Amino acid sequence: MKIMHEQLEMPTGTPLKIKWCDYDHFKYPWHFHAEYEIVYILKSIGTRFVGNSIESFGPQDLTLLGSYLPHMYRNDDIYYHKNPKLRVHAVTVQFSRHMFEDAINKYPEFLKIKTLLADAKYGINFTDNAENKEIRKRILSLVNMDGLCRLLECLKILSLMSSSNTKRLLSEDFTENNEQIDTEGNRLMNVLAYLNREYVNEVKLSSVAQVACMNETSFCRFFKNKTGKSLMEYLTELRVGCACKLLLKGNLAISQICYESGFNNIANFNRHFKKITGLSPKEYIAKFKKEEENSANILIGQ
Repeated sequence: MKIMHEQLEMPTGTPLKIKWCDYDHFKYPWHFHAEYEIVYILKSIGTRFVGNSIESFGPQDLTLLGSYLPHMYRNDDIYYHKNPKLRVHAVTVQFSRHMFEDAINKYPEFLKIKTLLADAKYGINFTDNAENKEIRKRILSLVNMDGLCRLLECLKILSLMSSSNTKRLLSEDFTENNEQIDTEGNRLMNVLAYLNREYVNEVKLSSVAQVACMNETSFCRFFKNKTGKSLMEYLTELRVGCACKLLLKGNLAISQICYESGFNNIANFNRHFKKITGLSPKEYIAKFKKEEENSANILIGQ
């Protein structure tokens, strides 16, 4: 599972990009970018990957993604059979880390929004209920706005999100420090790129420290400070994430997936997989097969 650093092209002269999505299925791989992103699903079903969170998504799913937070949306397999009736309809709102930055850091009226954006490094999901209905309505309205009206509406959306009492963090253990990435971004990005390229192989601490141009002790402190986890914890999460994707494809035996995703024995694989996902590999497959069948029945009923 390779992670891609997406370089977003923002519209000239504005820190805000609104996109209406109409796809046969989500196509973007596991990736991250410097900008914050709001993803509002109107029509689509599948699996949402945010940091180390893996959950099903469906219509009305609304999530705020933090700067540099890895994420991916993958549709259920029925979307890849070229059925013209199955479409992805969604609105994405991408905005610069520096939008309203001066006001957010200076004025107490922005304190809730500042807290919201700090928590967004974990990914935040907003319950589909009456309280959050206004947020969804305003996100839709952004599609037909431009200029200052669009900026002010985005600010209002962030204000409503910050005041919502029915929201939850998705990836509580995924704690990359975005400010630290900002100040020493090149070193950390080089290390992450190396790990995401080599994690299926044996990764030695000495080799990773060399990539960072640090001694091993200093590197361990550096990496823990930047990501909130040890090198081995980070590697294990990458490997489990890879295993999840291979399990969903369904064309390899669990024993093969163990080694394909970088683990060196089945017992170790099973133990780490259950610790991170809460399910054994077999339970994980059964869970998503059942959800796929339920989703297919819902769509047929429509």
